[in-house]
Amino acid sequence: MGLLDGKKILVTGVLTQGSIAFHVARLAQEQGADVVLTSFGRQYKLTEVMARRLPVEAPVVQLDVTSEEDLAALEGRLREHTDHLDGVVHSIGFAPQSVLGGNFLTGQWDDVATALHVSAYSLKALAVASLPLLGTGGSIVGLTFDAQFAWPVYDWMGVAKAAFESTSRYLARDLGPRGIRCNLVSAGPVRTTAA
Repeated sequence: MGLLDGKKILVTGVLTQGSIAFHVARLAQEQGADVVLTSFGRQYKLTEVMARRLPVEAPVVQLDVTSEEDLAALEGRLREHTDHLDGVVHSIGFAPQSVLGGNFLTGQWDDVATALHVSAYSLKALAVASLPLLGTGGSIVGLTFDAQFAWPVYDWMGVAKAAFESTSRYLARDLGPRGIRCNLVSAGPVRTTAA
């Protein structure tokens, strides 16, 4: 009997076997959960390959968190695989190279906006898109990196992570009365695609 027996979990961000999200999905399955993955664009095929490497092959649904159309379609796409969600794992982040690596002062708004949209606002967007399937006792978990410091070369991604952490607090405030938790996990220094 596993900790997550019968639970339905949506996991974003599975790109490689080195992805934190891959191991979250694997452990969730090992603890009895049914897992659905999301992906989009060129990464979609990679995610399908990773889905087959899980203990139980997980379905993959299309989701670009910056696409209003994909967010609106998420409920229907998920209902092809489950009638509800018990948990959502947000493992999404991106910043153009032009706003990383010592380019804080030269970062331009269009690229900064991309970093904030993908890496912070997407938590709120994913939460709202998942709400029709999340009930009382549901949980939203995001992955972060300690944003209280100005890390070397992290630049605008650090700002995006600070916004991400704040977004989580506001989601907890607004979703808590509905019985839905929103928490973040900071994994510390690990080697991933994003690192």
